[in-house]
Amino acid sequence: MFPDRGCAGLFAALLLSPPVWGAAPASASAREHGPTLRLCVDERSHLPFITSDGKGTAGELIRLAARESGVQVVFYGAPVTRCREEIRAGVADGFPTAPYTPSLLPFMSFPMRAGVPDGARAVMVARAMVFRRKGSAVGWNGERFTDRTLPVLVPFGSVLLVDRLRAMGMPMDDKGKTLDLIFSKLAAQRGDVAIGAEFSGLDHLAEPRFAAQLEMLPLPFSQESYFLGISRAWYGAHAAEVERLWDAIGRIGKSAAYQDFYRKAVSDATRLRDAGLETVQ
Repeated sequence: MFPDRGCAGLFAALLLSPPVWGAAPASASAREHGPTLRLCVDERSHLPFITSDGKGTAGELIRLAARESGVQVVFYGAPVTRCREEIRAGVADGFPTAPYTPSLLPFMSFPMRAGVPDGARAVMVARAMVFRRKGSAVGWNGERFTDRTLPVLVPFGSVLLVDRLRAMGMPMDDKGKTLDLIFSKLAAQRGDVAIGAEFSGLDHLAEPRFAAQLEMLPLPFSQESYFLGISRAWYGAHAAEVERLWDAIGRIGKSAAYQDFYRKAVSDATRLRDAGLETVQ
């Protein structure tokens, strides 16, 4: 089961305390008068990348870039489906870790280069993995499933996974709101496979109630760049500031200081998970 909250607090302090950075600060005028960007964040934490209050590696990268670009950034948590509707309605201005996928393109803007999303300005790269019951014959070869008869289980609101499965013509169940529930349904044979974020999935597999029943297949279902996605309305009103912000994300993300911070965060997440000390979700 999950460890006590004291371990979780220690982990959060280790992971989320940023180092001293060398990014150029915004001018006093920019800090006082720059536009405010309201980012809606999934209320479920996805460490080491993002938490509901905008911490984690992606949140720190966005904060650093915003400071350099003279943009005020505010993070707040909500269910991911509500975030999408609030961005669509203009209540929120963006999402900090958005995949470039068809469902989001009508109302969100992404950093582009030569007509394609610019991976050099992504905030993170993450993998979604395939999980099955131990002893199952169901397979995944990186392109298609084999020996599958029951639906594919995916967490509710996982727009990238849903878009990809629909394109494959794959029957799915996306009613489970957490990966914990998805894994419970998989163990109960309500689906043949489940797809979920790599780190969160491995955290759950470390729990005794899942460790004896479920396993992760070696090939990822997806390995994608995730971006600071901005509402089309906010981009239209602040295009120059957004482009500066995306440029700063790309530049700071390649810096030695940030790369050291990122590697340590991922290493700590892996080490504490393997030691049974990680709590996510």
